[in-house]
Amino acid sequence: MIFLAGVAALLGALVQSATGFGFALVLSPALFAVLDPYEAVTTMLLLGPPLNVLVLLDSGRHEVQLGLLAPMLAAALPGLALGVLALEALSKPVLQVAVGAAVVLAAGWQMHHRARSAAPGGGGRAPAWAAGVVSGALTTSISISGPPIVLWLEARGLRPGALRASLAASFLALNLAGGVVVVVAGGTGAVRLDVLAPLLVLTLVGHALGMRAFRRLAGPRFSLVALGLVVCAGLASLGAGLASL
Repeated sequence: MIFLAGVAALLGALVQSATGFGFALVLSPALFAVLDPYEAVTTMLLLGPPLNVLVLLDSGRHEVQLGLLAPMLAAALPGLALGVLALEALSKPVLQVAVGAAVVLAAGWQMHHRARSAAPGGGGRAPAWAAGVVSGALTTSISISGPPIVLWLEARGLRPGALRASLAASFLALNLAGGVVVVVAGGTGAVRLDVLAPLLVLTLVGHALGMRAFRRLAGPRFSLVALGLVVCAGLASLGAGLASL
């Protein structure tokens, strides 16, 4: 079964490297299928930072909208604690269903937003705070923090380069903070080095392949392929969770 996680790490890194988003959407369902919830979330949060650093360097650090991200990331801190409470309170099948539903809904949101040209909006601190709290809770419960941040930043009308870099910076900050919170709550026993090491290698390979794919394939076509893979991963998690309830 660990083979499934390896394939997901490779594909997830490829998708995120090529599109700026999607590593957790592809990998989290596979990790929840083969590991217990604490191990799955911890592994995801430890694999994320190296990939996010690489994507950030590819995108250009000068593109990161730090002033825009600061209130959202501050609001994510209490959300991290809420996510850990959910991780402790809910069973693995329920979390698998939650992962699957979140992935499918996130893919639907992305398809919707790519299909239309949204006018810039989302001003004020309230949307930033809402995106932060929700993304923080998702980070430490099912390790899928992207959807609220992506939707919030897209609503602000960021240029593609700024969006990609700001997403990488956001995911990096949330992965680091969330990783500390989950390891403190679950103990170092949640760190599976025998799983983490090979998945890290495959993640780095996926990043390299994703950069080549980004240069070779048309953006809209590749996005549809990536979202199709995401939907399949989400449905698999949803089905596995429902079958175990």
